[in-house]
Amino acid sequence: MKKKITKKTIVRGLSQLFFLGLFTALLAHKRLQLWMPVFAAGVLLSLIFNRFYCGWMCPMGTLFRPINWLYSKLGIKRLKTPGILQNNIFRFFTLMLLAAGVILTLKFKIKVNILLYIVLLSVIVTLFFEESFWHKHLCPYGALLSLSARPSVLSVKIQEDNCISCGRCQGVCPSDAIVTLESKKRRIVKKECLVCFKCQEVCPVDVIQYRS
Repeated sequence: MKKKITKKTIVRGLSQLFFLGLFTALLAHKRLQLWMPVFAAGVLLSLIFNRFYCGWMCPMGTLFRPINWLYSKLGIKRLKTPGILQNNIFRFFTLMLLAAGVILTLKFKIKVNILLYIVLLSVIVTLFFEESFWHKHLCPYGALLSLSARPSVLSVKIQEDNCISCGRCQGVCPSDAIVTLESKKRRIVKKECLVCFKCQEVCPVDVIQYRS
């Protein structure tokens, strides 16, 4: 499945490296709490640009890339999302757990870096399960962004009239955000899209656009 390498692809890669470097620097200087304003900015950006944070800024998504590349080269298949965990209620349960954890650590002045443990957990999970398991069913930040992104002005869309139903976009979507319609055409579920443009890179008829 040949991908089109565009300026957008290169800029996204550089953006991911920049924010991963920033995350690492904050971690090294024990100032990782300063990442929360970055995430807050991502939530605000999602009101206009959809889940831009997930595809361009999130350190977890960036760390998944070498894992995906290595597994692809070695032909390693990962486990699919367990059926019992596919309910949306579970992802918001993890969000509530995160909120409770933050409140307790602040109240009792417990020195534990919750964000770091979430990143480590995401990597461990993605070593064994398909990437979509984390993005769509486990990530507490993804749960929050799936709410804030609903009214977003811009989003990645498929021109369904010109879609040839090849399914290539569906095969590369890291968050399982593309569904098949009765007509066999594909549609992107806005609140689940990471704005990573992987679908656009493999579309053979260029019917995927980022627009209002």
